[in-house]
Amino acid sequence: MQTRKDNRISTATDATYRTNLGREWEVEVADLSRGGCRVDDPHGGLKLGEYVEISIGGTGPHKAEVAWRQSVRVGLEFVQPIAQSVLARIEQNDWDGAASEFSKTRHQGFVRRFC
Repeated sequence: MQTRKDNRISTATDATYRTNLGREWEVEVADLSRGGCRVDDPHGGLKLGEYVEISIGGTGPHKAEVAWRQSVRVGLEFVQPIAQSVLARIEQNDWDGAASEFSKTRHQGFVRRFC
């Protein structure tokens, strides 16, 4: 059995995801961790291996890959993990705090190069 890298928080947070084809859907995030989340996809629009951008509770967009699918349940794996400070605010239902923390951590780990 595979162990999880990150602890999950149970939440019923609203989110919006957008596919590479520009389709956009409102979803509810059920489980959330630094590394990913679970959503329901009753429309069947998310395909295994597809990349999407998801905005969760005023944070994002977070780029994610569809890692698994079981019926309408879909697991998304974030390309860059959500900062612990952002996750803590979401867990507390502090949406303004989550958005503020996200804006502080948004570019951590990225290097901008100019040619």
